[in-house]
Amino acid sequence: MKQFLKNSLLFLLVFFILEKGFYYFLQQAPKLEYDTRLEQVLEGKMNKQIIVLGSSRGADNILAGQIEKETGLTTYNLSYPGSDVTFHAFILETLLKYNKAPKKIILAIDNPYEFTEEKSLVFRLDRLYPLSKYNYINQKLIDQKEKNIFSKVFCLARLNKSNFSLKKQEIPVFNPIDSFGSMPFLKKNDKITFDYDNGVNGYSKAIEIEEKVNAFNQIQELCAKNNIDLIYVFSPNFGTFNSAFYNRFQNEVEDKNRIIVYDSLNPIYKNKEYYYDESHLLEKGAKIFTKEIITFIQSN
Repeated sequence: MKQFLKNSLLFLLVFFILEKGFYYFLQQAPKLEYDTRLEQVLEGKMNKQIIVLGSSRGADNILAGQIEKETGLTTYNLSYPGSDVTFHAFILETLLKYNKAPKKIILAIDNPYEFTEEKSLVFRLDRLYPLSKYNYINQKLIDQKEKNIFSKVFCLARLNKSNFSLKKQEIPVFNPIDSFGSMPFLKKNDKITFDYDNGVNGYSKAIEIEEKVNAFNQIQELCAKNNIDLIYVFSPNFGTFNSAFYNRFQNEVEDKNRIIVYDSLNPIYKNKEYYYDESHLLEKGAKIFTKEIITFIQSN
């Protein structure tokens, strides 16, 4: 019996020491991140008058710095490439929990994938893993079934394999994050080729995912509750505008919220030299599109 107790105490001591070691990795992970925007939100450092949300169409195509300069309203871009509307709702919810509510939210819409399955658009769990030291983030990982209740007690249970890397994240070559959170493409990638898509696009409501529609409506509800002016934005594609999805989208939008669609008659949007690829503008194209958003804001 004494030997059992002795072994048990030894095990607990070793486990306690190891737990402290894992705590180091948990605390170190955020310091290695290149993109620190979500941590700024969690720390209450994102008190801006205009916030841009969305996937890469928001991050790359909308220049928050230009909006701030021309409207005089403090602006920041919290769009994440590869993220879907469920993640956008999470970012807004987190923003409102830890910061003052902005006056306006600009939400970039993924036409036609806002409500449907698209492998390139997901809930960005990889943005949460480095921040799992925060109880709020850990709870979200539990909600997403990425962690279990043991993570509320043990450091080890909060760690992901990526947390064990002590390498500082590298700055993206083509679209680094600027001081306003936007990620405009500064130069072309010669490996990417694309042509103008003249095809007639359709859309079927039958393939929509209820969780994504609910997340979209959650964004509308949060904005209404916090008296935030919500503006939806359709950025240019190098191809025919999908009006079938647009018609469906309008049915989901509450009357008080407004929609901006890029000027499809502007010949620049049919010029390949203004695009990085078929869905993303180069910085010179983003400046032109952002000007349309600014004009809309100023006229309303």
